[in-house]
Amino acid sequence: MDLLIYLAKVSCILTLFWVIYSLFLEAETYHRLKRAYLHLGYIFSLILPLFTFTKIEEISFKESSLIPSSSEFAATEISSTRMELFWSFMTENSVIELIYMNISLMFAALLMIKFYKLLKLLNRSKAFKKEGFIHVNQSIPEGAFSFLNYIVYDPNLYSEEEMKLILAHEKAHVVYKHSFDILLSHVYNSFFWFNPFAWLYQKSLVLNLEYEADAKAVSETAKADYQMTLYKITQQHFKSQLQHSFHQSPIKKRIAMLNKNNRPQSVWKLLIVSPLLVVFFLLFQVETKAQIKESVTTSESKITRIEITYDVNTTIAVIESDVSFLKEDFDIDMTFSDTKFGVNGKLISISLSVETNEGFSGSVSSSDVASRPVYFFRDFSEGAEVPFGVGTRSKTEMDSEMNYETMKNAENFIINGKKIDKEELVGNYIPVETSSYNDKSKTLSVTTKSEFSQSYFSDISDLLKELKTASANRVLDEFIYIRLTSEYKVTMMKISDFKVPDNVGKASKNDDSQKRKEFNNENIVYMLNGKKIDESQMTSIEPKEIDSINVVKSKEDLKAAGYNPNFVDGLIKITSKKVNTTDASESENSYDAFKSSLINKESAIYIVDGKEVDKKKISEINHNQIASIFIIKSVEAIEEAGFDPKKVDGLIKITTKKGVKE
Repeated sequence: MDLLIYLAKVSCILTLFWVIYSLFLEAETYHRLKRAYLHLGYIFSLILPLFTFTKIEEISFKESSLIPSSSEFAATEISSTRMELFWSFMTENSVIELIYMNISLMFAALLMIKFYKLLKLLNRSKAFKKEGFIHVNQSIPEGAFSFLNYIVYDPNLYSEEEMKLILAHEKAHVVYKHSFDILLSHVYNSFFWFNPFAWLYQKSLVLNLEYEADAKAVSETAKADYQMTLYKITQQHFKSQLQHSFHQSPIKKRIAMLNKNNRPQSVWKLLIVSPLLVVFFLLFQVETKAQIKESVTTSESKITRIEITYDVNTTIAVIESDVSFLKEDFDIDMTFSDTKFGVNGKLISISLSVETNEGFSGSVSSSDVASRPVYFFRDFSEGAEVPFGVGTRSKTEMDSEMNYETMKNAENFIINGKKIDKEELVGNYIPVETSSYNDKSKTLSVTTKSEFSQSYFSDISDLLKELKTASANRVLDEFIYIRLTSEYKVTMMKISDFKVPDNVGKASKNDDSQKRKEFNNENIVYMLNGKKIDESQMTSIEPKEIDSINVVKSKEDLKAAGYNPNFVDGLIKITSKKVNTTDASESENSYDAFKSSLINKESAIYIVDGKEVDKKKISEINHNQIASIFIIKSVEAIEEAGFDPKKVDGLIKITTKKGVKE
């Protein structure tokens, strides 16, 4: 397609030159300048389309300009017409270009054949050289013609006086080397045969050559005799050839031109084409390229917070660079010591000491930055709650703290890849391994640790129970969970450095202080041997006197114990060793209590002195022989005893005085 565009531009320029020549220059008598003008027409038409000027135009746009004003689009199926399909086939397979090349080669072949025939004619004819011209006497239809240095003529057709005038004309063609002009026009037309103006241009060129030769011949002979000779030969037959024939051009125009030789010359007309060429260049040869203008906005920036964290990926070069940066830009002195690096140059342990010019200071150490990275921050913003800090924290904690301020207003929840309705999550405990928050969609995504069998738990004791591993006990560095309040606000809790016992529901006698720690800042009811006591009374209990501690937090168990779960977060029931020596009637687990709870339920399991017995045998036991009765209704305790809570409403454990002695 580029070839066709080039050919069209060449034809357009040549046509422009010919139109200007026909309108303004053809009647002028400065034939040498007109010849040069016609030569420039050939040259400029071939060269100018090859040159382009690239114009860069800067544009700026807003992002909104790229977004359609309407989001409604109608899908439309466009089918091509036969003409469009035909044209697509022609262009894709370069059919037009192939047709053009074949025809051009045919014209070039015809030109070569003409040239060959002319050379053959000149070589087989008898010739003699005279005054630098090669004369060939040959009977030819044209009568006389010239080509290069050859002048061919038939002396039998003309008188001696006519022959003299004809030879003067042909010698002018040879002297001015007009044969090269003719060859140029024929070669040009072989490739631009499709342009009708190219053929008209050739005729104008040949006629101007005749004007020039006539002017030369008239300068050496009488004008009247020369004009009469031209008139006499108008009836002779001629054909278009490569050579110059004396009667090749219209005789009337040539005679008229001979009479204009003394007219004033308007050379300025040669320049008429110049502005038109400039217009053509601007219209077709200037290529505009768009360049996006970068919008430069200036704004004052102010650092409001500096935060630096050193972990296993930190190198000594980074630390030294930070020390220099803090001192030079913020007048903060940071020193480090006790650094240890691995073979790969990465940090293992470090101690930091930081002091600011405002009076803040602090220090921190970590023997294992892989698990406990160290950090330092300075908040310069007005009203900052914590303007300065130095310490250690895990990567999970760092990620959680960064996300908490934004994620507390989350509206959508994805837990382990599954979207959960927020109504279902209200009041539940969601353990966090990793979390991410999308502020645009207000979506909180949480993944839990592999140790958890559920995505979230309704009771904290159930969640803690899930933290058991293969060993009986596990000490955690930290544990993070989130809850969704009734106002649909996300709250985050972190528990650090605590021990998760093997049996969460019933703690060992040495776990009373740990249980108290677990329930700090919650509304807890403490009971000792079935009686409610104050928290201050808990400190007076000797650990060696404690037989067991039972934690109750589920809503069902709290209701069964007579408490409102909306006001009481949990019960801590402590049983001392002396309960085993008290009378059963004085205990919470007395015979009357046993009779009023599960005695009438068919699904209750009865265990006497550690052995399961039939309900009928219970009535055979003398209540005066009963040492203690324990009623178990919590789901966890029933499961731990090896029973299915869905099939069993509760366990009644009876210990007789005989069983105690045993």
